[in-house]
Amino acid sequence: MSPSVSSRSRIRRRYFPGVHLDGHPLLQRIAHGLDDLARPGDDLGDAPGILVGFSGGPDSLALLLGAHHWRASGGGFVAAAHLHHGMREDDAAADLAFCRDRCARLDIPLHTDRQDARPVARRRGQGLEEAARHLRLAWLRDLIRQDDRLALMALGHNLDDQAETVLMRLMRGTGPVGLRGMLPRQGDIIRPLLGIRRTEILAGLEEMGEIWRTDRTNLEGDNLRALMRRKVNPVLDEVFGPGAHLRSARATELLADDLELLDKMTAEARAAATHPEHPEDLVCGKLLDLEPALAARVMRTWLGTRPDLGDTPGQVHIAAALQWLTTGTSGTGLDLPGGRRLERVFDRITLNRTEALGYAAGRAPDFRVIVAPAADSTDSEQDGRHEGTGEVVNGGWRIHCHTENLIGNLRVDHPMPGDRMRPLGLAGSKKLSDLMREARIPAAHRERTLVIRDQDGILWVVGVARDERTRLLPTGGKMVTISVIERTHDLQRGT
Repeated sequence: MSPSVSSRSRIRRRYFPGVHLDGHPLLQRIAHGLDDLARPGDDLGDAPGILVGFSGGPDSLALLLGAHHWRASGGGFVAAAHLHHGMREDDAAADLAFCRDRCARLDIPLHTDRQDARPVARRRGQGLEEAARHLRLAWLRDLIRQDDRLALMALGHNLDDQAETVLMRLMRGTGPVGLRGMLPRQGDIIRPLLGIRRTEILAGLEEMGEIWRTDRTNLEGDNLRALMRRKVNPVLDEVFGPGAHLRSARATELLADDLELLDKMTAEARAAATHPEHPEDLVCGKLLDLEPALAARVMRTWLGTRPDLGDTPGQVHIAAALQWLTTGTSGTGLDLPGGRRLERVFDRITLNRTEALGYAAGRAPDFRVIVAPAADSTDSEQDGRHEGTGEVVNGGWRIHCHTENLIGNLRVDHPMPGDRMRPLGLAGSKKLSDLMREARIPAAHRERTLVIRDQDGILWVVGVARDERTRLLPTGGKMVTISVIERTHDLQRGT
């Protein structure tokens, strides 16, 4: 039988006897937050180990000190992690040295690594900030998997970060889920600073005589968050009064109860729509009997049960899936981003991984084309010996070609009636329909095969053939890499 709330409070007071415990009030507040998030409800078991993301900045330093205080007050194992992104070389080296010194003085083990975010940003079509975040989270999860003492990662997002996140999502057209903002606990991530203002953190560190590292790009950079801090927040405060830019964070509090109820309704509806003999599948009829908004939420949570396939598809894909279910028949399927494939077997809906193809197929709007300097390959004579239909790299396709042969902007498209191109080595042009038939692409997939065009016509049938214009020559001049990747997010996400 679970202990009562009052008994839990008595146990908590043993660990955290308030002002009588040695430590600054800020650290006590963070330690309480860590314990509440690490051991929610009436969980009185051993505290899980926590990995602190430590950049050396004020937020992560306050989090590290709070975690040290939590450990000393009866909490669990604490480790820290610092990732060098290959940018700001001199400053980054000083950041690393600071983190090592601070962790050594606190007797907290520090994991370090170096991973360049720029190639990831080019491959995924993301800004550097988003690509670096993707790298950090993947690396932190790897560290947790490798150490049995660790269970959760703690990140230093504060109330200001929350307000900026909600405002950015609002401007992108998000729904209620997006307006919920960052959650204090989300899977293996906890954010104990989420209710603390940046000014409170800085004031507390100054009172303790602490020093920290400053990343100038957080204010001076050209990333979206830095631009908001320089240009948007001051205007909001001037027009609506001091601190107005923080009020968007209230949306997370106002929506919390409503979304909690929606989550409960979604869970109940999903349970009712689950196939009785195949619990990993859904019953089509029961799903479509739900109100459209609730059916969309059930579909989203169900698709999210496969994190190995990446981010859950966005709103537009959820709507397409539900529309397909109203018209699809048994034996048909629908491909979604992230390598997901829905299949209908009579009234049963299954979720599978898309079968690997030797060519690229899908909805053109779900993909983007990126042109970047060919930093990884500059020997055109060597590359010319390996010309092919394109190579698969990190889930996307890419080829190299000379810049001078590209005319205008590139776009992702599908084959059109009468399309022709001149494949490498062929004296004349050839119909795309003949090329795809010779490549043994099933007839059902041909209209969904991805084609890259510029103003002069077809440049590349991805995974099938490339135009003679893309031939690599020793005297061809500057080279670029053309990549085709799946879009990683949908700006309309949030049902």
